[in-house]
Amino acid sequence: MAMGRRYTALDLACLGVVAAVAGVIFALTWNVYYFGKAIGGPIVARIVSYGLWFIGAPLAASLIRKPLSAFLGETLGALVETIIPTYGGFTNIIYGVAQGAASEIAYALFRYRKFGVAQAALAGALAGFPCVALDAILFGDIYPPNVMAVITIAAVISGAIYGVIAATVVKAIRR
Repeated sequence: MAMGRRYTALDLACLGVVAAVAGVIFALTWNVYYFGKAIGGPIVARIVSYGLWFIGAPLAASLIRKPLSAFLGETLGALVETIIPTYGGFTNIIYGVAQGAASEIAYALFRYRKFGVAQAALAGALAGFPCVALDAILFGDIYPPNVMAVITIAAVISGAIYGVIAATVVKAIRR
């Protein structure tokens, strides 16, 4: 199926819906994060929650299937989260831009010809790297190197899992 690269009014409407849904998910994820942190510390918190913060990109890209849809889904979702507002405040937008750009790489690698479950998993996984880096830079979440490695792996795995969930949801909707 050949798809044009220009965004249609329907694409923009879908992007708006994804941004609103993702923003609400992002806002609610703070509760999941703090619950996970209370139960199992920073590693458990990241496994159960981080992928939810990365879900806007694979959700938008799986649905719209055009260049920059992953970036826009994540960034606009972060903007909605910021408007709600949440604990992250303005930094949510910084995260959204960085995570969206990282997620976009997953689709660019396939020259925007594949938007399947594997690409969605990769998009979610790639968002983990800038997120952990920003946690360290903006919030001082710095641990010994071995713990930082495990936290990064947890964020990447969580992103991959929720990327698969996003693509599966879109696949079910398309049926």
